[in-house]
Amino acid sequence: MPSFKGKVCRAAMRKMNNFNVYYTPDAVTKMKKISAKLENDDYPEGFVRTKEETPSGTKFERLQKKDAPRNGRLILYFHGGAYIAGLFGFYRDFAEDFYYEAGNAETIFLDYKTAPEYQYPTQLNEALDLWYDLTTRQNYKPEEIIIGGDSAGANLLLAMMMKLRDNGEKLPLGAFCISAWADMTGESESFTANYGKDIEFGDIWHPDVDVEKKWRMMHSGIYSFIGKADRKDPYISPALGDFHGFPPMMFTVGEDEMLLDDTLTIVEKLKKENIPVLCETQPGMFHIYTTMRDMMPESQHSWNRILKYIRIMYHIQ
Repeated sequence: MPSFKGKVCRAAMRKMNNFNVYYTPDAVTKMKKISAKLENDDYPEGFVRTKEETPSGTKFERLQKKDAPRNGRLILYFHGGAYIAGLFGFYRDFAEDFYYEAGNAETIFLDYKTAPEYQYPTQLNEALDLWYDLTTRQNYKPEEIIIGGDSAGANLLLAMMMKLRDNGEKLPLGAFCISAWADMTGESESFTANYGKDIEFGDIWHPDVDVEKKWRMMHSGIYSFIGKADRKDPYISPALGDFHGFPPMMFTVGEDEMLLDDTLTIVEKLKKENIPVLCETQPGMFHIYTTMRDMMPESQHSWNRILKYIRIMYHIQ
């Protein structure tokens, strides 16, 4: 059962952030509005924020503690939002935790172009462009970079690592995924079983998933980044791919998410490849609950697990 604060957050999220197309037809517009509302220029006190571009025009933001010397450690973060929402304010607060918990690491956020105006493979190409820029022009070593991402951002980091591996390139030291959106087919067991529990993408008032509802959801604007590409392509649905050669990974996911099996499938595949993997689940929790950090015990616990994973990967006591 969720904590009292967890129940309150669930109720607030159900009221404000439900994107179910059964009664919210224009989910894209709603998501764009929420993204714009949350956008601001705030960042942690004592940090320096710069907006930059690669030579090819990929946008990113860099946050570093003021006057701190560069030590090579880097957290590269890909934000969520179904590839529809842009990079907005609260993500920048992560940089403070990353800096202090990861041995004075910098944080860089990819500010990718958004759907539906820009579709696959735009965001994957931008992620790869930024990766190559960081590891060549900016001289970061892959073995000193940890990548993180939530929802669509987790999808993107998984796809990028698959692409790097398939191209024979070096992968990062590690990666962590928050509520990974990794299977676009809608064929997992949790996608149907949790339809009546998922407060953001399900419908607790009409919990039965019929063919028409599912078709409308699967062809709604939430999936607009796919365009005309194949949903079963592992670069679009990484859960359908294989994970040989991947680095040690960390996952968090709520047990009430329709996307629960996206994470659990990947975790099992990593285990079969004998790749170290940690998976944190929380009962009654919803999509990207971990990003809420100190708002409820469940999110704080899972966030702390991610920070501990980062410390372990960087050999920080």
